[in-house]
Amino acid sequence: MRRLRPTRAVASALRGLPRLWAGGWAGLLLLALMIPLGGWTAGSDAAQHLFTGMAVVLTLAVWTGLTAVALDRDPPPGGVATGPVLLRVALAAGLNLIFLAMIAVVLALVSLAIAGMSGLDLEAIQARDWANVGPVWQLAVLGLVGLIVLIVPLLLIVRLSLFVQATVGRGHAVSLNTMGIAQGSFWALMVLFLGLAVPPLALLGWAASHGLIELAMVALIGLWMPVSAGALAAAYGQLEYWSPDSPGHLGGG
Repeated sequence: MRRLRPTRAVASALRGLPRLWAGGWAGLLLLALMIPLGGWTAGSDAAQHLFTGMAVVLTLAVWTGLTAVALDRDPPPGGVATGPVLLRVALAAGLNLIFLAMIAVVLALVSLAIAGMSGLDLEAIQARDWANVGPVWQLAVLGLVGLIVLIVPLLLIVRLSLFVQATVGRGHAVSLNTMGIAQGSFWALMVLFLGLAVPPLALLGWAASHGLIELAMVALIGLWMPVSAGALAAAYGQLEYWSPDSPGHLGGG
């Protein structure tokens, strides 16, 4: 039975950190060099847009390269993915974003329709005069709808979160099929993501208050990024059920 063990995934990433540094040093160095470049482009909107586009593409290339190193799937030189593998990851990301956008639109329309039919006093809501908004049961229904609107996207995002690892591991673009890999592991993945997210957020908060934000970002690129790539690759390895000999393995995501 496939089961994700977050602590084991993080431990595997920490043990493999020297290999990730050795395999991804060039990409990590390029990302670190992008930090001062962002400050130099601050005076021009066009330069800022160009820098943002370059940073997004480079981050995706380095993340894909580190994932390939962690999974030992044709790791690119210096850990910077290019060519077909990067295009496959970009395609999978685009398909996932389109799917999530469609879900968000549907949820928004349903929420607006329910709110419109509720008959609640919108002026009272804007004034936060909850006593005159309307019946309590209607407020409870709207609260439940709001909770669903928040939970559904979160559930989908977590279940789609290993698409880069699946795309690199399987050798073809994997988008919605990633949900099958993460099936039954929502809470374990949430624990893993929280464990990976809390330390860098705490570091950035501390660095911002001490004027050391650029130094903190360099530390995150050099340490947090390879550890996270290794941990998610290990999580994918624990959950993956596909093999090259599986029926229908030539189908896309």
